[in-house]
Amino acid sequence: MASKRLLSLFLAAAILASASAATKVTLTDKLLDLIRTKKMDGFVAELQRDDMDVNQPDSKGRLALVEAVRTREIKFVDALLQYGALAKSKDPATGTSPVQVAFQLNQVQIARMLLQYGADINVEDKSNRKARDFAPSKEIRELITAYDKDGSMAFEDAPGTWTKQSKESKEEYWFNAKTGESRWTTPASCGWQRVDVQGHPIKYVNTVTGQQTTSVPPALAWVKIKKGDKEMFYNFKANMSQFETPLEVPKEMLEIIEKNKNVRWYNEKTGEFAWIDPTYHSIWRELEDEETKKSYWYNVETGESTWDMPEAMAWTKIKDDESGNHFFHNRLTQESTWDAPSHLAWVRHDSDL
Repeated sequence: MASKRLLSLFLAAAILASASAATKVTLTDKLLDLIRTKKMDGFVAELQRDDMDVNQPDSKGRLALVEAVRTREIKFVDALLQYGALAKSKDPATGTSPVQVAFQLNQVQIARMLLQYGADINVEDKSNRKARDFAPSKEIRELITAYDKDGSMAFEDAPGTWTKQSKESKEEYWFNAKTGESRWTTPASCGWQRVDVQGHPIKYVNTVTGQQTTSVPPALAWVKIKKGDKEMFYNFKANMSQFETPLEVPKEMLEIIEKNKNVRWYNEKTGEFAWIDPTYHSIWRELEDEETKKSYWYNVETGESTWDMPEAMAWTKIKDDESGNHFFHNRLTQESTWDAPSHLAWVRHDSDL
């Protein structure tokens, strides 16, 4: 009796699981049908269902986002991205990515939107073809060039584009004052976070696109400046200023920015000014190995690590006990000099602009 009861329970659970899976597939089938027939109202209604998973393939292994690209209608693509569709996904049936289809169809604006949300032009389909293999126009080739240079970051909205609003709404939403567009989901340019782990190089991660970089992205390149009796925010990557608080910057970073007005660095040898701490100008970081407690050097651009001190890191600044002045010592050649190498001639320069 016990074994029969267990078997019955097992079969019941299997039937429920099967029914649940079938429901998901049915929902996705309907969604794709609405996309192909371009019925926007019904499409939006389906997206709003609590049990809708836009990344679930239909019964034929097709993805909603890929089919939306095929319609050449950017509004379908945008809606799916806002409801959580993954721009870097691949169609299970063919391995085709949404951006590959956009390139093939020469849909520049759709391709740009997908790249903005983290699409990867280097993923291969089941025929070993990549999106970058399809460049039917100058505009598509320009997208490829921009992607190769800066990744998804190249397609983000300009810093300061998005603000948070809560008018007539219980929850905050993002608002684009330039276009009048509103959205609940985080825009790609507002997804950056600074990751600072002791003993590791600082890096920046975009929670929307997944992109990582060791140099500060434009969205976070804000400082607070004071000019006369006016205070404002200045973005040194985009060379723009505004009085409004840049809300794409995480709260903890904003607090630091607010405290440090007009903080910049001056190179006494070259006459240059910099907004970024010169410590981070070099591609090398001196770190400590947790096991041996010895120093090693990490290249933030290539990911290379080495026990051998790079020449660029050889010079160090040392205070002379007798005079109280600083001299500079080369740890590789053992040379010492009072004359600062250019890359060590930086001093903090806090003053009104």
